[in-house]
Amino acid sequence: MNNMKLLLVEDNEADQQLCQSAVADFNEDNSTFRVDLEVCGNVTEAEKRLNESDFDGVIIDMKLTSSEPDEGNQVIQQIKESLNRIPVVIMTGTPDVAEQNEFPLIDICKKGDIQYREIIDQFQSIYRTGLTRILGGKGLIEQKLTTIFIKNLLPALTNSPSGKRSWIKYAESDDTRTEKALLRYTLNHLLQHLDNDINLCYPEEMYISPPINNRINTGSILKQKSHERYFIVMNPACDLAERDTGRCNTDRALLVEIQSLKEIYPDFTWDTLSNKNKKELEKTYKNNKSLYYHWLPKTEFYSGGVINFRRVSTHTEEEINTSFDTPAIQISAPFLKDIISRFSSYYARQGQPDIDIETIGI
Repeated sequence: MNNMKLLLVEDNEADQQLCQSAVADFNEDNSTFRVDLEVCGNVTEAEKRLNESDFDGVIIDMKLTSSEPDEGNQVIQQIKESLNRIPVVIMTGTPDVAEQNEFPLIDICKKGDIQYREIIDQFQSIYRTGLTRILGGKGLIEQKLTTIFIKNLLPALTNSPSGKRSWIKYAESDDTRTEKALLRYTLNHLLQHLDNDINLCYPEEMYISPPINNRINTGSILKQKSHERYFIVMNPACDLAERDTGRCNTDRALLVEIQSLKEIYPDFTWDTLSNKNKKELEKTYKNNKSLYYHWLPKTEFYSGGVINFRRVSTHTEEEINTSFDTPAIQISAPFLKDIISRFSSYYARQGQPDIDIETIGI
């Protein structure tokens, strides 16, 4: 049975009972899924519970036992500062006082406009994805990192016949650079734990949205301001590496246009696709349609399309800033490698003159 653990931070006893009744009804309706609810009525008690236990969701009122209308913000700040990765719903009569700056908020609800059962259902939907089991509290990532720390990283730093390993030497020379390098090294180990656990990927796994920063990188997807057209940055990574001056190693960005499927197949009747057209689409989805096409799947946040390696253009930094929006999507590393490889292979083709086969007696 799945057990989802929720925390209610609410001082009003009537609202506490409403939430507890909603949990009881939920548990009665679900034979394979159970909600465990803890209730506290003030900031101090909430902070204590959050330090002692892991939760899959928190429901917070803004006004807690005092004349201050926004004490609930202190609880959210505690969650943020302690790096607890817990989704939060604010349920309050004073929604205007709720702060929203980089807090893990799902929603801000006004009492009377929504029922606790609806919030519990929303938390269940998130829980079923595995998000809080992976990242919340002592989740799967923490378990894997502990294994890596014990079996890989700590021995690499301490177990040396000569008494001093390379990482220690690196840190003596440049500890800031070494820390960043060790983080990359750790992530490489973490990815190795997942390498043998891939069957079929969901479309969303192909993208990072929004990107980690606003700089353009290899695999950044840019939208043209004047048209609904998208382009992917295909410069080699070394070209876009940032120098000490803050500039990169090239003065032009190499962009390749992403066409919509309807541009690639203008003759298709999209509402009633024939078997022949479905087979053509399947070739595109598997990247067997053409050497110069590479398919990008559609998601809720991106319309997808087909990279056309033959539609290449270059742009200065000023042109990029003037004509294109800030990158909103980044192709993730496992998928970007294949795009780069296919792009390089397409332009590395040499070919040869046709042989006159009549001369060899066929």
